[in-house]
Amino acid sequence: MKLDLNLLRVLVAIHDTRNLSAAAGLLNVSQPAASAALARLRHAFGDPLFVRTPSGMTPTPRTDAIIGRTREVLDAIDRDIVAGIEFDPLRAGGEFTFCMTAIAEFVFLPRLLATLKRQAPGMRIRCVSPAPGQLRDGLQDGRIDLALGFYPDLVSADFYQQRLFSHSLVCVVRDKHPFAGPRLTAKEFRQADHIVVRDGSRSSEMLDALLASGRIDRNVVLTTSHYLCVPPVLAQSDAVAVAPRVVAGMFAERYGLRLLGLPFDVPDYDLKQHWHRKFHHDPRLVWLRTLIRREFGDGHLDDLMETLVA
Repeated sequence: MKLDLNLLRVLVAIHDTRNLSAAAGLLNVSQPAASAALARLRHAFGDPLFVRTPSGMTPTPRTDAIIGRTREVLDAIDRDIVAGIEFDPLRAGGEFTFCMTAIAEFVFLPRLLATLKRQAPGMRIRCVSPAPGQLRDGLQDGRIDLALGFYPDLVSADFYQQRLFSHSLVCVVRDKHPFAGPRLTAKEFRQADHIVVRDGSRSSEMLDALLASGRIDRNVVLTTSHYLCVPPVLAQSDAVAVAPRVVAGMFAERYGLRLLGLPFDVPDYDLKQHWHRKFHHDPRLVWLRTLIRREFGDGHLDDLMETLVA
């Protein structure tokens, strides 16, 4: 038997009110519509279901036999399907998977881990750094929940993005470096020994393209895939390195280094969180994105810096 589930709501409403007009009002439909629905129910079940008596619409034995299960079915649909599944961070378990570069891990992980420990103690964190094509696939199939950082390729109708804060690039040198001014000159930049980090971040690609367009050469003496070795090398040499300001500030505070402006204009770039539209309404990720925006938005950059240098 094929039956419109909305008809079962009419059955329950008549059973509750014992009156066809009152049932129609309860369901916010017209009395003729409720009457037509009752006629369809009677035809489907082969039973009158309700008979008119001085005390109202009295259920038949068939109605009494099915009304309990009918309520359970409708309650389950309203609770588990229509209302959807809620995410309770205090009780949730499992794992949040983020795509981040090593430099993004410097920025995000200390504060993120501490915050999740308080608000979602049963959740674990996994960080991955896939290739660009694998990143798209990972976000689409749910293996990656969010990409945090500078990902200019994730621009299409399939992906949402939300700006967190803007980054800028600066030079980092040892505190007693011969370059004394607040900003390198073009000549100093060209003559300096440079440490270059190739960690897969798109910001380094952006800087390379900018230097190439201006035909600005660097004397690269060390190329590494990690930022961790940069501060001690800078502290013991006259080399310079270009790094995002937030991370450079952390290096300067911990290792006695100094920040210098670049001799040419480099546009700021936005760090964002990115996710696939397939998961836009997922309560678990709605909660996570809200937390990320609250903890790492523009208004919290000072707090973020304090976390990094603590």
